[in-house]
Amino acid sequence: MKINFKRATMAGMATSVVLGLIAFAVLGAGTIVGWEYSNSNAFCANMCHEVHPEEPRAHAESSHARVDCVECHMGRLSTLHLIGLKTTHWRELWGMIVGYERPLTSHTLRPSRDHCESCHWPSAVHRDSLSLKKRYATDEESSETIYRLMLHTGVGAARDKDVKGIHWHIENEVNFISTDPQRRDIPWVQVTKADGTVTTYVDATTKLSADEIKKHPVRRMECFDCHNAVGHPFENPEDMVDRAISEGKIDRALPSAKARAVALIEKASTMTGPEKELRPQIEKLVAQSAPAGKMDDETRALEKKFATEMTRILVQSSFSHEGLSWKSFADHSGHKDSAGCFRCHNGKHLSETGDSIRLQCTLCHDLPQVVREVGEGSVPSLVAGKEGNAPPSSHSKPNFMHDHRDQVTARCESCHGDTKQGSEGGNFCSNPACHGRKWPEVDLSVKAPKK
Repeated sequence: MKINFKRATMAGMATSVVLGLIAFAVLGAGTIVGWEYSNSNAFCANMCHEVHPEEPRAHAESSHARVDCVECHMGRLSTLHLIGLKTTHWRELWGMIVGYERPLTSHTLRPSRDHCESCHWPSAVHRDSLSLKKRYATDEESSETIYRLMLHTGVGAARDKDVKGIHWHIENEVNFISTDPQRRDIPWVQVTKADGTVTTYVDATTKLSADEIKKHPVRRMECFDCHNAVGHPFENPEDMVDRAISEGKIDRALPSAKARAVALIEKASTMTGPEKELRPQIEKLVAQSAPAGKMDDETRALEKKFATEMTRILVQSSFSHEGLSWKSFADHSGHKDSAGCFRCHNGKHLSETGDSIRLQCTLCHDLPQVVREVGEGSVPSLVAGKEGNAPPSSHSKPNFMHDHRDQVTARCESCHGDTKQGSEGGNFCSNPACHGRKWPEVDLSVKAPKK
């Protein structure tokens, strides 16, 4: 038998090439599948977020529920760039292996231009928007109060960029120093305007020396320094109840519906553990809050709606780790439950000339209208002044809010109407949306040190 070694060698080489190509294809396909899975929400939720399981649940309820985790935490970048970024997450990977304390903030977010700005283009014109907040009291009728705010969002062509607008912060360069991971404490702020003017503000009440402040890195202000909770918000459960009442998911026909809900929130606040263990306990707690005695069909249906919605709210705002609550995750985009905007706009950050970072309410929104359902105390919108009656120059001074109550004159009534001061409502200067409450971090008593 004669063997053609040349032909056999060629056949062997061809077979090796084919097998090699198949192996390469299988390996490539496996690599692609593995890469895609490592960038999936399932991977983030089942692996990375095992230490804080409420994050995926909060993400599913957020306005960014259809935005994948990696789109914010790694950015919308080229594949090669993302592969390189993966290697920078070794600390998180090591923490998952050996264990670490639950993080309360992300250390891996990319600059806004790598993710936020791919959808929210900063040069676009953002017009003013209307916000209606409905709140309910704990009286028997769960009486309603409506707060109406016109938000000044836009900049550029829609807004004088040197005067007002929430997005002024992206039209001008703002740098700051924070001393904590959640960026709640900001002792130093520096603003560079388009004309090159640089102004530095320091918290006059800080206990840190100038050298101690400088030990912390200077950060350029990003979208997520204010909008830090858009991906997975942990909302005040009382606000969730207010929204449920306004949407009819909880009916005010039930006596003291808001008061019952608040009492349940207080009792459930001490309950911690996995959701599968907490849900039966919460359902039992809600069932026990129902009034004793027989109910007619209508009341029974209302109680069922109440129980369903309150169970959802209490589960949504529950945590598996003891000592954590929605208060552990401050939302910096407002200033009701945490300092938020008032981290900087608090009357305490002063420049070398003694001027504070402006705190005027109208920088970001119109003065709020308040409509109360029962009793007196509604506050109308700003009274129209005489034609050509522009606001006095005092309104635009940096320290106007520090002493505005002492500048009230008869002239104020031409725009503001009755200027009786207080917090009971009924007129402009006793607006309960502004007065009669403590705002986190605000201190209007701070004065510039004498030189």
